[in-house]
Amino acid sequence: MYQQSTSKWALASVGFSIAAAITIILAGYGYQWNWWGLGTAFTWLLPGSGVLALIGFSLAVIFGFARRNEPKMGGAGLVALGVILSIGVMGTIGYWFTEAQKYPPIHDISTDIENPPTFKAIVPLRADASNDTTYGDAEKANIQREAYPDIETLYLDVGYNEAFDRALTAAQQMPWEEIVAQDREAGIIEAYDKLPWFGFIDDVVIRVDTAQTNSESKIDVRSVSRIGRGDIGVNAHRIRNYLQAVRNR
Repeated sequence: MYQQSTSKWALASVGFSIAAAITIILAGYGYQWNWWGLGTAFTWLLPGSGVLALIGFSLAVIFGFARRNEPKMGGAGLVALGVILSIGVMGTIGYWFTEAQKYPPIHDISTDIENPPTFKAIVPLRADASNDTTYGDAEKANIQREAYPDIETLYLDVGYNEAFDRALTAAQQMPWEEIVAQDREAGIIEAYDKLPWFGFIDDVVIRVDTAQTNSESKIDVRSVSRIGRGDIGVNAHRIRNYLQAVRNR
């Protein structure tokens, strides 16, 4: 029985595409595992994975043209896999590049920009962080106002103790890495969240206080990235999710 021989174009296409997929995955996890620095990941590995994916996709196109002349050429399944992987890699890079253009280059978001909640228990954990816990100047506050006008203090028609319980329960329900401190007397809850892939760590501080009367309370939240100039909207998204969880209590 005649057996189709697998095309070298097909083998090359799937080979480059697999290499691209491995490279883009390891770009983040390798940084997270301290195999290389962030500069290597962003300057070489991520762009490199895109180049490998483009080569793999181009070879798949060449295979398609070659197969028109030689219909018995084998490897269509491998090429299909290569196309899926290469498009996945290029799509991922394109998506995050596009997302980065949507958000301002700030990494410290607070519901109270005049008097942001301050970190205490988290501070020792940020010893090696390139970003400090200083909120910033009026210019950054104005950038936040314009970019995230919905990030505001949450007011509740409940007393302080009930508000703190709701704030703590909501924090415990969040998919955050760890709650580092909870101080009912001071009205402070501190936690940190570790993002997948690159393993970036963001810190969160929640402040509960009384509002106008003893039967009203307010909750402020601040989320800060340890590294990076911008955050691609992650901190604001985290605050929104948390405040919604408090409202749903």
